[in-house]
Amino acid sequence: MNKIKFSGIKCQVLQSSPHGNYLVAKLSNRIVICGTYSNQFNWEESPDLDSGFTSFITYIGLRNELEFPRFRDLAIAHNGYFDKDDGKPRKAKRVLGFSLEIKIRGLLPESVVELVKLG
Repeated sequence: MNKIKFSGIKCQVLQSSPHGNYLVAKLSNRIVICGTYSNQFNWEESPDLDSGFTSFITYIGLRNELEFPRFRDLAIAHNGYFDKDDGKPRKAKRVLGFSLEIKIRGLLPESVVELVKLG
């Protein structure tokens, strides 16, 4: 598997789009990001110099719904936000090994590093 650096963290690339516009990378067992180089999806701009991403979305894995309030509050405390129904736990698609995940937008790379440390 390929590896990249995201805000100083060496992470494993789990998936790459066929056109190479985005990567899915595992920062820890619980935290995965989907980063884009061109931001064709019009996500909030939050560049990371290490990876070269112009923007990214963060996914946090949950073992069960009881963990949700803790990680929701941590994300909000780090200026993350949820779009539409993203703030509700859903069946895990990106964070393998967890039954549920939440999708967080608007975090800065430094905030993701803090969540990795806390998670």
